[in-house]
Amino acid sequence: MLKLKKTYRISVDEEELSGPEETLMDSGSGYADMERPIQDSVFRVSFIGFALLIGAVFIFVFKIGVIDGKYFSDLALKNRSVNFAIPPPRGIIFDHFGAALTKNVPSFDLLVVSRELKGDADDTGETISKVAQILNLPGDSLAALIAESSKKESMFFAAKGLEKDQALAIKYLNPGGFYIISNTKRQYVDGHKFSQIVGYTGQVSKNDFWDDYYFPTDTIGRLGLEAQYEKYLRGEHGNIFFIKDDSGNNTANEPNVGNSLITTIDFSLQKKLYDEVFEVLRQTNLSRAAAVIQNPNTGAVLGLVSFPSFDNNLFNDDLSVNDYKRLFENPSKPLFNRIISGLYNPGSTIKPFMGLAALEEGTVTSKDTIQDCISLTVPNPYNPELSRTFSNWRVEYGPFNLKKAIANSCNIYFFAVGGGLGKIKGLGIEKIAGYLGKAFADSVLGIDLPGEEAGFVPTPDWKLSNRGENWYLGDTYNVSIGQGDLLITPLWLNSYTSAIANGGTFYQPRIVDKIIDENKNVLETMNIQILGRLPFRSEFIDEIKNDMREAVVSGTAQLLNGLPVKAAAKTGTAEVVKGRSINSLFVSFAPLENPEIAITVLIEGSASNQGLAVRVANNVLKWYFERMQNEKVKTQDN
Repeated sequence: MLKLKKTYRISVDEEELSGPEETLMDSGSGYADMERPIQDSVFRVSFIGFALLIGAVFIFVFKIGVIDGKYFSDLALKNRSVNFAIPPPRGIIFDHFGAALTKNVPSFDLLVVSRELKGDADDTGETISKVAQILNLPGDSLAALIAESSKKESMFFAAKGLEKDQALAIKYLNPGGFYIISNTKRQYVDGHKFSQIVGYTGQVSKNDFWDDYYFPTDTIGRLGLEAQYEKYLRGEHGNIFFIKDDSGNNTANEPNVGNSLITTIDFSLQKKLYDEVFEVLRQTNLSRAAAVIQNPNTGAVLGLVSFPSFDNNLFNDDLSVNDYKRLFENPSKPLFNRIISGLYNPGSTIKPFMGLAALEEGTVTSKDTIQDCISLTVPNPYNPELSRTFSNWRVEYGPFNLKKAIANSCNIYFFAVGGGLGKIKGLGIEKIAGYLGKAFADSVLGIDLPGEEAGFVPTPDWKLSNRGENWYLGDTYNVSIGQGDLLITPLWLNSYTSAIANGGTFYQPRIVDKIIDENKNVLETMNIQILGRLPFRSEFIDEIKNDMREAVVSGTAQLLNGLPVKAAAKTGTAEVVKGRSINSLFVSFAPLENPEIAITVLIEGSASNQGLAVRVANNVLKWYFERMQNEKVKTQDN
């Protein structure tokens, strides 16, 4: 077979031919047409990067699957269920000896999940009718409530505070969309006797939602310790998850109860203090008063009352119209704590302080006297023919030194101490204001209750700038006996009395001693806080203590002579409406040596000086020290 020879040709485009000069140029280039192997470092870097990526994926999967598994499981549950936050029980408030001042009473509320009611209208209507019958409500009324509430909320309470048999009946009925929620209701022991200390709780409002802790079904502390220690008392929410499909049961996380407070309050002493003040008010047809008792060695508050008082249990349910008016529209302001927020002229109870300032400045000595305690006349510097006479509250003859002036409450002596008389130069308002400022009279003391006010100490600059008037000698005289524009709180009055009693230390007043958990483990102890010292030498403080003792031995506080221990005291009256109304004040501490208790009593609006405040203090102190003696006898017998 004839084979034909194939002929191959190569066609070359002249433009693609390289000349000798181009070949020579390429030989010096950094590039080459020959392929080079990839370096090992590239493979190593790629392998490490891939291994790190695999490791990161594994760690991420392990974290969300194992470490955070519960979190994402809960999140998934929330995404397929309706979540209701269960309000936690609040912590308990105890007195110093373990007596409960608050309780959490079991309560049952009826929760409606509105989407579970979206079914056959007849069936839903029949269910609502049966539930209404158990609640003793008209069916139309409950239906209207549910219809209106469903427009606003996916879950809401149709009724609160169900009786136990009502709750059991609804559970037995098992109506779709209705759930019985176990809750607690705050209950206060002897509420009206402790309300100014404990306070009360109320439903949260929109103004509370700046704190993302709260849900619309929560309560919050509104006054007293309930408000001051809200973050400790409120606990941690639980949850109920209402599953969307029909396959599972509702699941719940139980709430954690709040922490509890152990206070410095003496339960029995508090009740005695309340009863004694109440009895005086009842007998005199008065309504406003206040009293406080402290341990002068620590600042701890043992008892505190303010009248008119209120029953904090009223806030556990919706207030009636009458209760609302009595609480919030009453001119006597039952919710107002007069001990920490009321500003009053201290009257003659300020005289021991003025005596201390005069001794410290050398204005007088304990031996300096005035000739009598009748009156003092001050000429008008602008018109000598005009003068003003300042009279004592009663006429007393004979020389008066500092001890007798405090014991008998001689105004004329303290006019001289403050503004000057004869050879006594007087302190002057600048020094008086300076000493009062150093003793915190115009400061907030920091008691652990909301609403404390600072006192007010007037000065010439203040009067000129606020009233456009000059300061006169008569203004200094008024301040020297606790009148005029000098204003203090009863809390400060008792704290300064306590400082005299203990030798000069000014303690911060406090009510809570410890914070404990539900197992009584101490979480925090409130340390004793010293604000400072009275700006007076110890020997002068001792002298004033003895002068206050003389008020009990021979002066205006002789009623206390019947106590089983030696007491020191100072009475006081402050004119409110000239010739018509006074405030009766009294301060005391006992025993004279190693004092255990300091008390201040204020009775407002008496027509005359009837010794009302000293009567209250005497009865309380007598009861207290007799109790102490009885307890010592029992201890010895055992």
